[in-house]
Amino acid sequence: MKRIIKYANPKVIAVTGGIGSGQSTVCARLLERGCRIIDVDKKAKQIINKDAALQRELKKVFGEEIFSPAGKLNRKLLAQMAFKNESSTLQLNNLVHPRMVAGVVEEMESARFSGKYPLIVIDAALVYEISIEQMFDAIIVVYASMENRIKRVMERDGLSRRTIITRVRRQIPLEDKKQWADFVVDNNGSLDDLKRLTDQIFDKLTVRVQKARRLRV
Repeated sequence: MKRIIKYANPKVIAVTGGIGSGQSTVCARLLERGCRIIDVDKKAKQIINKDAALQRELKKVFGEEIFSPAGKLNRKLLAQMAFKNESSTLQLNNLVHPRMVAGVVEEMESARFSGKYPLIVIDAALVYEISIEQMFDAIIVVYASMENRIKRVMERDGLSRRTIITRVRRQIPLEDKKQWADFVVDNNGSLDDLKRLTDQIFDKLTVRVQKARRLRV
């Protein structure tokens, strides 16, 4: 008979970094280890698609054209407009982030009390930028050199070097985030290196869970 393990009070962890640093790859590895992953970007998209009041406010600031006639958000166009200057970025953040944080907290608490997961992981690039670091038991910063980040984003999204650098400069430098982190994953090596480093952190964060599981065998 298969034993069902309940995880009491699992830690809530943030995985952060910046555009092209590789935080989503780290989260994918943690998903393979059984963690619950809450993607902040996806949560923000869901909220925008469902919240009619927010849609009206976004149209006032960024124009009707950011939504199709069918009401679908053109994320690429919104990003272009929001990242053209600091004022536009701030306007977008002020509209979306309070609603997004509330949605993340609701989903986070539901996952935590379900007892199904060894860790609850929030995949969020802007942890420090929007001052939500106090929400988490630990923060993992995924670090990569600027050149590696630019190369990855150019290959992934087809953006120009200038556009990527502009977006990077809207975020707190990774060098600063490294100093504040509980754990740092260096993503300048191979995928195998990244998985190994992520596994090491997972083991440290779940050591009590692992001991409990051994006692039940």
